Amino acid sequence: MALIKTSPQQLPAPPETRKNRRLSRRHRRVLWSATGLAVAGLLGTVFGVKFYAAHQLQVYKPGEEIADITHTLDRGAATGHSDSLRALPAGAPEPRFTDVTREAGLAEFRSFAGNRSSQLPEDIGSGVAWGDFDNDGNDDLFVVSAGGSLDLPANQRAPSLLFRNLGNGTFQKVENFPDTRIMGMGAAWGDYNNDGWLDLIVTGYDTLMLFRNDHGVLVRDTRFPNLKGFWTGAAWGDYDRDGNLDLYVCGYVRYKPSNDLHSSEQFGLEVPFTLNPSSYEPERNLLFHNNGGGTFTEVAEKLGVANRDGRSLSALWHDFDGDGWLDLYVANDVSENKLYLNKHGRFVDASSAAWVAEYRGSMGLAAGDFDRDGADDLFISHWIAQQYALYQSLLEQQKFAAKQNNPGGKANANELHFTDVAEMRGIGQVSLQSIGWGTSFVDFDSDGWLDLVVANGSTFETKQRPAKLEPMPSFLFWSQKGEFFHDLAPWNVALSTPHASRGLAVADFNNDGAMDIAIVDHGEGVRLLRNDIPQGNWLELCLHSLVGRSRQPVGFGDGATVIADVGGVKLRRTVTSASYLSQDSRRVHFGLGKSARADKVEVRWLDGRVDTYPQLDANTIWNLIEGDPVAHRKPIEAPQAATVSAPSRDQLVQFWGKQRAAMDALKRENDIAKAAQLFREAVALNPTHEDSRYYLASCLYAQGDTTGALEQLEDLIRLNPQSHRGYQRKGLLLAASSNSTAQLTAAEESVSKALALNPEETGALLLLGEIALLKGNPNTAAQRLELACRTNPRAVGGYFLRGYIAWKSNDAARARELLRAAKNARGNDWKPTGTVAEGDVRARMYTEGSVLSSFWNEWDGSPDPAVVYATLDSALKRRSARSTR
Repeated sequence: MALIKTSPQQLPAPPETRKNRRLSRRHRRVLWSATGLAVAGLLGTVFGVKFYAAHQLQVYKPGEEIADITHTLDRGAATGHSDSLRALPAGAPEPRFTDVTREAGLAEFRSFAGNRSSQLPEDIGSGVAWGDFDNDGNDDLFVVSAGGSLDLPANQRAPSLLFRNLGNGTFQKVENFPDTRIMGMGAAWGDYNNDGWLDLIVTGYDTLMLFRNDHGVLVRDTRFPNLKGFWTGAAWGDYDRDGNLDLYVCGYVRYKPSNDLHSSEQFGLEVPFTLNPSSYEPERNLLFHNNGGGTFTEVAEKLGVANRDGRSLSALWHDFDGDGWLDLYVANDVSENKLYLNKHGRFVDASSAAWVAEYRGSMGLAAGDFDRDGADDLFISHWIAQQYALYQSLLEQQKFAAKQNNPGGKANANELHFTDVAEMRGIGQVSLQSIGWGTSFVDFDSDGWLDLVVANGSTFETKQRPAKLEPMPSFLFWSQKGEFFHDLAPWNVALSTPHASRGLAVADFNNDGAMDIAIVDHGEGVRLLRNDIPQGNWLELCLHSLVGRSRQPVGFGDGATVIADVGGVKLRRTVTSASYLSQDSRRVHFGLGKSARADKVEVRWLDGRVDTYPQLDANTIWNLIEGDPVAHRKPIEAPQAATVSAPSRDQLVQFWGKQRAAMDALKRENDIAKAAQLFREAVALNPTHEDSRYYLASCLYAQGDTTGALEQLEDLIRLNPQSHRGYQRKGLLLAASSNSTAQLTAAEESVSKALALNPEETGALLLLGEIALLKGNPNTAAQRLELACRTNPRAVGGYFLRGYIAWKSNDAARARELLRAAKNARGNDWKPTGTVAEGDVRARMYTEGSVLSSFWNEWDGSPDPAVVYATLDSALKRRSARSTR
């Protein structure tokens, strides 16, 4: 209501007022005193209310904007803009991260299809896993899709995708990865069958899928139980040190879809009933013991790690007490977290004793020695208003105290303790308004100190419809010599732009020594942030552990601890990783600062063996093989990657002598065994020579050593990623030795690479046609073979096999016509070489460029298709029977 002012002349005064207009001095004094007291009282009331309001204890509500020190410390939490005008903290690098998602070829992925329906499984989000599944030396990327809303038909869900790293900064979707349209959540790579190829576990709502890696082709392992449940994080670890990777799977809640729209309370905040984990009973966790031979036994309850009271989101295998056995930490939501210490394959709940049994909303986990005291610490990301936790290990302090009190004594592992130093190290108060998920300890600027990255995203819904999840900016905490963490994200647009982020994992995808970041954003896609920060010197290590009964060095170093001595400072890293629903690269990265080398690198393998490697040069990727005292530079063509040392003059003289003798033994003497030995000696003298490896592979295959032959070809391809003949010969050997459709698919992929490198090569087209025929795809085979004949009119095999396809289609006339074309293509000098037996094919493979060439080479020129193709038809039927067993 407005206040209306009037003047005394507008209204007449009452008679009594006019009559008594003049007051006595006494009356005036009384009137002024009363008026003054009234005004003073009114002012006192106003100031009192303001003072009360200013000093009243405020109750903080999660997500509420407050303009106080929290707002200042957390840099706004929702501004979403880079802060390039403000000065960086003293000594901090400019956080140069570039979003290269689209140019890298990853923009196709979608994490969610359709609209949310406010059901809990829809909002957990999904993760990303780095792993070199094709063994080409580059970390590939598997991205899990949350699929879509709970009521969306399976065929309409967004698929999870596998992307192959091409080694040139770009990725290519792997087309033959099984179509996986699930409500996916987590993923982790691990070689469970010890064949040297990373396999893959994928979790989700009512989904638990294991994919076996068959020489670069992922196929579903149907022996593994696809249990119903709400499965989130997954972590591989050999808890009993038997040489076989075991698998821990987190269960969240026993969820039942509902249309119940009423709200319930979560940490004092009203949230929809169907989005509140407290509305549901906890789900058990699973521990699959690896029996060897590709089978598992579930033993979580038996070993006391089922965690039935927890609502688990992440799990981490890590040797926290330094006894050489992998311990297990489990992050629970609205439940108490668990630390299970591993006592020689048995577990003890040390959560409370170690002071890490927190009851908060825990999501992401990361372990690393951030303060460089020799003991690994633990970081946990939390829900809003709970701030993150940074548990500093007191293990080394305990050891020091034990030695002081009892010289020669040891700290008791049962006395392992942690203390939360998040507040004093700068990552406590700053995180109050954030909800953290994926996280990792990484030295982003290679200065020798572990930094920390955290992906943030809300679980609160937007007000607009259809409702989405509120976005939040992420954190990039730069470590100031382990004493304080500064958030540098506000100075980088890619990191400060808000998203509803979930999974996060790191890897050096372009092999330049700088660790890059992949983040999955709910309702969007995946982001690849390339690290362009100016780096100090660095070192990267690829570990090859001895595994299985044969004790071959085909493992990936799982569970190993690596200690690099750099200028008297010991830097510590481990090969264990399980961020929120995600997995970092297994390649170990050290920042060396200004040091030109690591004075010594010590690898403590999980089986107890310790290997030491002196004087490893910086800015190099090294291969470290368990039991081999010599470190090997990784032969990979990539930016800043080191090359193999050139042989000396004397070595070159010896090499050419061996090489010529080997070629004579192969071509003139036809002595494959002698040639193979000489090629081995030549490769030892000059490991980078392509011809030696190429012909050694052919000899090994002819002797029946398919695995050895393929290893030589894979080394050749690593040395020269543009080797057309390397890819083609690899595809040929895979096809010729195949016993499954998956192996034929792997062969097809390899030959396709060869064709892409040299599109004019008819041999690759012919081989692709043969592979299609072996896979039982005659139409595809006919198309490829016809193209081969058009490209090269003398492609005898193309006409011959097209004739077979026509004959199988009951077109005898066309078959005879194509046989005549094949005969004409061979010319007048052609003579048959005699009958062929299936066993002869392998012995001749070193000279052949085709799987089926023996059949047309042995053809006697007969024009009758029924006679000509009988042997070929019988052979293809036998191969088909083998492939479908």
